[in-house]
Amino acid sequence: MSSPGPKLSKDRDAILMKFRELIDKAKAACEAFKQSDDGTIHGDMYFELRVSSINLLSRLASEDSICVQELKRMQPNAFAIKGVLEAAYVDYKQGFIADHKLLISGEIFSDLLVQAEVLLDHDYKDAAAVIIRAVLEDGLRKLCEAHKIEVGKRDTMQQVNEKLYRESVYSALQHKEIIAKAEIGNCAAHGRFDEYKKEDVAAFLEFVLRFLSQYLK
Repeated sequence: MSSPGPKLSKDRDAILMKFRELIDKAKAACEAFKQSDDGTIHGDMYFELRVSSINLLSRLASEDSICVQELKRMQPNAFAIKGVLEAAYVDYKQGFIADHKLLISGEIFSDLLVQAEVLLDHDYKDAAAVIIRAVLEDGLRKLCEAHKIEVGKRDTMQQVNEKLYRESVYSALQHKEIIAKAEIGNCAAHGRFDEYKKEDVAAFLEFVLRFLSQYLK
């Protein structure tokens, strides 16, 4: 069994400064992507940002937190990293903290959805959408576990949704609604922020709350 990683001993101001530094780097990476001719960013810029973000969040939370896992498995995407960092930053400032640990856990969906609600209240619709999408995907995977449906680590949320539908875990209507609502999170993760509104994210949050309460009691 691996030993837990070291926790940051720096004070709150130093942690907030590190968050701001990484968010600034994420913004720069997003701008580099927008201005590139081929729709890419330099690998060194992306991987430095990704590794530093994983390091900070894993020390504040844990290796198993949803945000860390999302950063580890996501396709190269500076916009998604920016959303995750902004979500964690706001959460830290708003006091959703216990002993310098972010309240982010794959086992505690409600805390994550509270984060998303707080982010929406402060008009961080894009960061909220990224978190809600991560919660929905984790919920779908846990539903597969409960029904002994095999899924791979590289399976997309759409593939997991298809497997659950084919095994009659839920109806065709539910299957289609998951596709429609998840598209909001997909847009946020890929930087297509103008394709949805704050009200759409609020509806996405309401749907995920209802879905989890119905299928993961």
